[in-house]
Order: sequence, then structure tokens, then C-alpha cells
Amino acid sequence: MSAIWTGVSGLLAYSDGITNTGNNLANASTTGFKSSRMLFADMLSNMAGGTSDGSQIGMGVQVGSVSMSTTVGGIQKANNSMDMAIDGEHGYFIVKNPDNDKVYYTRDGSFNFDTSGYLTTSTGNQVQGWAVDQDAVTAAKRTGTTLSEIPTTGTVTDIQIKDFTLPAQATGSVTMEVNLDSTTDPESLDATNPYFTMFTNYDATNDTPVASSDYSTQTKVYDSEGGEHTLTTYYSKVKDENGKEYWEYMVTAPPDEDGSSTTSGTTKAGVLMIGTLTFSAQGVLENQTAFTPSGDPTSLSNWTRATIDSNGVPQMSATFVSKTNSSTVLPAQSIEYKTGLSTSEDAWSANAPTTAAGIGTLASANAGYTPSATVNAATCTTNYATSSYTLNSESDGYASGELVSTSVDENGVISGTFSNGQTADLYVVALADFKNPTDLYREGNNLLSATSESGTATTGRANSGVFDGLSGYSLESSNVDMATEMVNLITLQRAFDSNSKVVTTADEIMQKTLEIKK
Repeated sequence: MSAIWTGVSGLLAYSDGITNTGNNLANASTTGFKSSRMLFADMLSNMAGGTSDGSQIGMGVQVGSVSMSTTVGGIQKANNSMDMAIDGEHGYFIVKNPDNDKVYYTRDGSFNFDTSGYLTTSTGNQVQGWAVDQDAVTAAKRTGTTLSEIPTTGTVTDIQIKDFTLPAQATGSVTMEVNLDSTTDPESLDATNPYFTMFTNYDATNDTPVASSDYSTQTKVYDSEGGEHTLTTYYSKVKDENGKEYWEYMVTAPPDEDGSSTTSGTTKAGVLMIGTLTFSAQGVLENQTAFTPSGDPTSLSNWTRATIDSNGVPQMSATFVSKTNSSTVLPAQSIEYKTGLSTSEDAWSANAPTTAAGIGTLASANAGYTPSATVNAATCTTNYATSSYTLNSESDGYASGELVSTSVDENGVISGTFSNGQTADLYVVALADFKNPTDLYREGNNLLSATSESGTATTGRANSGVFDGLSGYSLESSNVDMATEMVNLITLQRAFDSNSKVVTTADEIMQKTLEIKK
């Protein structure tokens, strides 16, 4: 009888083995599928009868364990921008069932955005990640800081692009770096305030508010609604004195777009900032002053020192009239103005005049930053003997835009390209890893869940810590080795046949035994 049960154990075990191998072969083309490896173990042995040396007779075979292989399948190119593959064994995408909030893990990176903007799997589970901290990104751009990684905010959440739009961003920084021709001859100057002659002659009620200037350049800026406005910076040479050259500059917006309660409706409507630039004999920008209005703008005594921000550059305040409703005045927005020169002290020098009127007729009164604290950027306003021209003109604002395309980089950062020409980092894909991933539980639909044997998930981002990087426009194929599985299938089939032979042989022996008894 024991021989029959030994053979039956083999039939059962190898039947399971054939099923396991068949499942591997059936999923040879399943994206991100991980093959299973089945190990067999012998059953408890009995003492052999009639022996005195403790000999044992085996009682058959059983399935010892079934573990998932974590080797990486081949990485294949895909056509969908949100298809992604993990370039190594360490990492699983985190997805959530929106119906019951249950969390699963998968290596299948065939994702797409649904009509509600959620990044989902083919079965509707929502991909998880961190939202990018847009404020931190903007601040880094304004300071010229290179980020070691894209900053995120909050906890792991659903990746969702709401409305597929990028909201408008009000301009907060303007860079205007020019070369001013040092061979320019000064024009007729105001006797009382020669360093602000251009400002004194400015009249917003005229068709051309600025009567004359030696050079002007423009840049586009945006209000909080995404409305576009043109800022013009005018330059006028004042004088050469003691080997230095002095220029007046004035930053303006169109007078009819100025909603400021200080300047709108006056002859100085549209003027946002005035100041002076001081150059060395070699044409290097050595110092600058900057003033913004604090009272009646027609009087230079009401143009006080501009606020210096944390980047060491002056700020001006712009209050625009809405482009969509001319009767609506939008909130004031602070805009830093970069000429390429900054101060490491983040403050004006003790000798700087408190108002524009304080400069008067003295060249020495053009004291802005503390000379020992000035810092010239790699690109900076200059004063060389060549035609005046703009070196760099840019601002950081933009109008709202519609999503045109998306992409993901090796660090799992999902970026969007929008119809307004902007590219923005939106989310960072979250990955999970386990101490023993071979014991993850298969849920079907390429989904896995954690077990007590696999351990709890450790969450992180691609290319950090133990986590491998990602490949965009790619998918991981199944790691099933068909040649190995076919050899296993033949071996298991032979073993199954042999065990069936054991059962039939044992049955014949029993029949013979019964015949002898008769």
C-alpha cells in the first residue's frame, strides 16, 4: 500500500510542477511578469522493517516551496510617453485601488492618464508619487541654485494632473543685462537733478512718455491672471567723472496698464523703478542705486530706496490692470530686478541716499551697495565702447497653458510640456522595495501585495538609496526563460509518467498477493 501512496505523492507534486511551469510559459509575454520557481521536498520516511541498523524507507515527495524570481526581464522600447520600466531588481511601482484604497505593487509600468487626469494602470489602479514643490523650484530658479534633486511636498499620493492645465505664474523676477556704449555723449541735463533728467522729463499723458533716451530694451512680464505686459527699461548717459561713467535708468510699464494707487493717474504713471549705474574706467559695473515710489511720484523726494531681497538685488512693485476687465485692478506683485550686480549684504550701504532727491548733483552721492560687498554675475551689465545692445533679457512669469505632452526621466520625475512653451516638473514616481520580495503575494492583473514573509514596503524614489533608475518610453518584459521552462516541462512530464508507473506496478503487486492468498 505504501508504494501506491508514494507514487500518488509524486503524481500530485509533479502535477503541481507542470501547472507552475505552464503558468510561467503562459505569461512569457506578460509585461513585468516574474516567473515562479518550485522546489520539491521529500516526505517523512519510515523505519525499514526487518533491519537492525535504523534504515529508512522514503514515503514520497511534496512541494517544498514556490518562490517568485526577481531577476529583471528585458527592457523593450514603447510608444507611450508614460510607459516606464525599472532598470534593476530594486523597486516596484506603488498603485492603489480607488474603490477600496488597497495598495498593491507591480513591475508593469504600462501607465496612462485617464479622463480625470489620474495616472493609472490598464486596470484602473492609480499610480502613486509625490507632488513637486513648485514654490521651491521657482525659488531655486530665481536664486540660480542648482538642485541636487527635484523637491517634493507632502506624502505619497495619487498622481493626477488636474484639468491638464498649468496655472499662470505672475512674474517675480526680471533680468535685464545690457551693454551701454561708453562713447555716447550726454544730452542736456536737468540742472537740479541731472542724474534723473530722463525721469524728470517723463510725462505719461504724452503719446511718447519718454522724450529721449540713449538706449531702451523690453521684456515681457505676466500678472497673476496670466495677462502679458511689456516692461521697458530706458537708459541715458549722465556724465564721465574721475574715470567713472554714470548712467540713469528707468523701468516702465504702459501707463494705461498701471493700476497703482501711487502712480496711476499722474504724469509718472507706469514708472516702476528709477536709479543710476556706476561703471569703472574698464567698463565694469561697480555700483547701482534703485528707488521706488512711496508718495507723490512727481517729487524725487518720494522715491525711496527699493527693498533688497534675499538675492541681494532690488525689488519693485507692479500693480497691473486686468487684461480681461479694464475696471479690475489686480493685486500688487513684487518683481526683483537684476542687472547682473548684487550685494552679499542684502542691504544698501550706510552712505546710500534714502531718496532719489538725495543724489542731487554730486557723482559721489551715487552710493548704492557697499563696494566691498558687490558681486558681478558671469553675465552683467557693461559699459564698453561698442554699440549698445541687450546681453540677456528674461522673466520668470508665464500665462496659463494646456498640457501638450508628458515624459518621465531616469529619476522618476514626470514633466509636462504646455502650450505656453513652459516645461514643468509635476510629480515624482514613488517606488517600494522589500527585504524578501520573492514572497510577495500574487493578486492577479500583474499586482502584488506584501506578506509577513516579504516584510513591509520601504518607500523611496528612483536612483536614490537602494532603488534603481527608470527608463521612459520603455516596458519590462517577462523574465520567463522559455528554454529553461521547456526543459523543466519535459523533466516533470517524465517524472509524472514514472510515478504513474509506480502506482500501476504497486497495483499489480497487490493483485498478485491477493491471488496467492486464494
